[in-house]
Amino acid sequence: MTDSSAEHSTREILIEATARQLWLVDESELRILEICQETNLSTSVIYGHFGSRQGLIDASLLHIFAIVTDQMVHNLTTVLSRDHPTGSFVDTLYELLTDSAHEAEVTSQRQMFLRVSATALSRPSIRPGFLELYEGFMRRMDALYGELVHRQLLNDDLNGHQWAIFFEGQMLSRAFHDLSSNWDSQGDWLRAADQMLSVAKPKNLA
Repeated sequence: MTDSSAEHSTREILIEATARQLWLVDESELRILEICQETNLSTSVIYGHFGSRQGLIDASLLHIFAIVTDQMVHNLTTVLSRDHPTGSFVDTLYELLTDSAHEAEVTSQRQMFLRVSATALSRPSIRPGFLELYEGFMRRMDALYGELVHRQLLNDDLNGHQWAIFFEGQMLSRAFHDLSSNWDSQGDWLRAADQMLSVAKPKNLA
């Protein structure tokens, strides 16, 4: 193994170990010594690679954001690859928004998306890396939604980019809903989502 690949491997080991912790605890609760114990690496190695505890956390949050956005793209790509009877695709999107079979996993992903986004708004050090990932994510989503319009699975009142903004907005709305302890609002959110998605159906089915 070359020095450069060994360095890359060490960085990845540290990032992945830290990311696992950040899925479970707030960064204020993260203990560098626990990361050292898990990875069998010293604090001097961590600081040599990342400069500081904050540098390690920033890199790990970006790693998490990349995983979450890749999963979101994968979910939509999987839906797009299926055969859809006329008018059924929007119903499938509704199922993505209201999925209960994988609720805990989906909720965790949505909340991590929000968490990293909020961090990027308040911490300049993470913002450039976040924007690069986010812009790449939206380009992929724009293309996927554009394909949906082209295949007449969504109406053409909006283009792919505009539909991406619309549906990702609904996903973030659901993430905020998941934070609420007011379970009575569940039915309200579902009815609102149903109404919002009705406008996405192709014009001949609306």
